[in-house]
Amino acid sequence: MTESKARKKPDMVMVTGFPRLLSKGLARKALNTRPRRTVVLLVSHTARDATQEWIEALKSADQRYLKVVNGTPGSVDAGLSGREIKALQANLTHIFHADVEPTGPHGDPNVYLENLNRLIMLSRSCTRFQRFCFFSTAFISGDRSGLVAAEELEMGQSLRTSFERYMMKAEGIIRASMPRLPMTVFRPSSMIGHSQTGDAHGLTEGPSYLLSLMLRMPTEIPVFLPGSGVVPFNIVPIDYVVDAAWVLAYEPAASGRTFHLTDPNPVSAKQAFELLADIANRPAPRFGTLIAGFARRVVAQTRLGRLMPFARVVVGDLTQHVTYDCSGALELLAPTGVRCPPFDAYADALVIWMANLEKTRRG
Repeated sequence: MTESKARKKPDMVMVTGFPRLLSKGLARKALNTRPRRTVVLLVSHTARDATQEWIEALKSADQRYLKVVNGTPGSVDAGLSGREIKALQANLTHIFHADVEPTGPHGDPNVYLENLNRLIMLSRSCTRFQRFCFFSTAFISGDRSGLVAAEELEMGQSLRTSFERYMMKAEGIIRASMPRLPMTVFRPSSMIGHSQTGDAHGLTEGPSYLLSLMLRMPTEIPVFLPGSGVVPFNIVPIDYVVDAAWVLAYEPAASGRTFHLTDPNPVSAKQAFELLADIANRPAPRFGTLIAGFARRVVAQTRLGRLMPFARVVVGDLTQHVTYDCSGALELLAPTGVRCPPFDAYADALVIWMANLEKTRRG
C-alpha cells in the first residue's frame, strides 16, 4: 500500500477507563467527529456489564464503529489475544488513557503502572501511531500554592493522596518515553458535570460531593466550609476537558507537552457556593478560617483521612491559594473556538441535574 493510500485509512482510537464519564465522553466525541473512526474500548472484566449497557443505549449506526476488547490488569499484553494485538499494531493511531483503576479500595498502583508501560510498548509497535494522550491531574501540585506551570512536575511538594502519588510516578514514565513516542499529558482540575446537561454521573470529586451534601441538608441549616472562601475554586466542566483534549490530540504542536485543562478565570470558592446555594434556594454556606484549622487537624489526627481520602483534598481545595497556568492550552485552542465556559453559565445545569439525582435516590 502506498503512503498516500495509508493516510486515507480511518483512524483507530483506543479509550481506556470505562465506565468513567470522561471515557464515555471521549468515545462519544470520536464517534461524532467526521470522518468516522473505529473506537476501541479497552475494558476490564469488572466493567464489562456497565460498558455493554452504555453501548446498547447508542444508535445502531454508532455501535458499528465500536469494538470492545477485554483487558486483564497485570497480565502480559494487558490480557489481549495475539489476534487483537496484531490488529491494533496495524491500525491503532491514538490512545486516550483515562483509566484511574487504583483509586478503588483494592486498586494496586503497581498494576496500573505496569499496564501503562504495556500500553506504551504497544504504541511503539503500531505502524500508524500518532499520539498517546495521558490524563493526569492538576492536583499533582499537592500542597503547593501560587502559580503552577504545566511543565512543572517534582517541585518539592507534599502529595495529599495515593492518587496524586501514582500520577506523579506515571507522569515520570510518560516523560521518559516522550523522546521515542508522540505523547501529550492532560492535567484537568476537579471535573464536574457537563456544562449543558449537568450530567455528573460517577463523579465523586470534592465539588460534586459538596454540592450533593448541600442539597441533602435541611434548608434551614447552612453548610459550614473551611477557609475564607477567597481562594480560586479550581473546577472544570467535563465536556471542556473532552473537547480540549480531542483538539490537542490532533495538534502537532501539542506533542511532547503537558497542558493544564483548567478554568482560566476561576471564581472563588465563596462566589461558587453562594451562586449554587442561590440557584438551589438554600442558605449560603458559611466559611471560616477557624473551621479550616479544625478540619485540617481532624483529617490529620483521625482515621478520617484514611477512610475518606478526598477529605484532605476538599480541605486543600477550599484553603490553598493555587492558580494553574493554562496559557499553553489556551494558545493552541484559540483558533478552534474551544473555550472553557464561565461558571455562572452552567451552575444552574449542575444544580438541576444533582437535585434530580437526589430525588431519585430518595425514591
